[in-house]
Amino acid sequence: MIKLGKFLSIIALGLILGVEAFAASAEALLARDLRNAKMTFGHEQRLYHYFDIYQEAAPATQALMATPQGRKQVLQTRISYATSKFWSKASGSKGLFAGEGLYLAIDPHISESYGKMMIEFTVKPDSYYISLARGLYLSADTVKAIYQEGHLVADPANGIPDTMRISEMTLAMILQPENARFRLLLQKALKSENIMMAEYVWRSDLDVVCGEESLQTAFVYIGTDPRLPEFSAVEMADVKQAYAGIAMTAGEQRASQEAQKLRTLIDINQQAMSANEMVENALAIYKSENEFKNAVGRLHGCRP
Repeated sequence: MIKLGKFLSIIALGLILGVEAFAASAEALLARDLRNAKMTFGHEQRLYHYFDIYQEAAPATQALMATPQGRKQVLQTRISYATSKFWSKASGSKGLFAGEGLYLAIDPHISESYGKMMIEFTVKPDSYYISLARGLYLSADTVKAIYQEGHLVADPANGIPDTMRISEMTLAMILQPENARFRLLLQKALKSENIMMAEYVWRSDLDVVCGEESLQTAFVYIGTDPRLPEFSAVEMADVKQAYAGIAMTAGEQRASQEAQKLRTLIDINQQAMSANEMVENALAIYKSENEFKNAVGRLHGCRP
């Protein structure tokens, strides 16, 4: 009986070790590292995307822009076109600043040169993102597994690196065909952890709205669910009055008006000579300190 007990114990230990070995795959380890690093927004926030409408002059496109349902279709087409490129086969392109995806600014002013129409995204408090502002360092066992399983090829002269930093450069690197295996690995890990946004170092104009400590970052969004579950609202905004003649919905009007206020304040404050003047400008536009605080509270880049 003692021998049988030892035999069963050895089998059980072997099964446990087998499960652990299976769980310690590069995919599982990378997902673990992302799980430990992912963050939530904490409260409802707004992000912004400018774009030019594809084939805008075509009668069919003009007809779409004339109705709320049509504008939603134009909006969805733009989002799905940009986000699907992250998940498609590597093209060998360099992407933009952080690979492929839909780029979202943290203020409605900094990226206005990218198009005549704007989309305002209201992010749910519990939506996940990873911050690449300082880089995301993977654990040593994750790095080892990535190279040992052949997802990336190590330099024979240097062997397997001890560390690996995921940054916006990584999101551009995975667009190259030779990195296709690592691209697929990262895609799987992001999807398994429901991480559809990444923050990276960029620029914002929020320093003239909420001080020098405001963030200088942006986001790339990669979600492909047409229901856009990361957001409580997604509204087209006509902040440049390109379609002044159409009847906007209440949500579109609100998004346009609120973004216009922020854009105006940023424009004025960029010429201000003092902090006191900036405060006076804010109160002149927002009418009350409470209204201004509410607007600032919805901005990702403004420190509480």
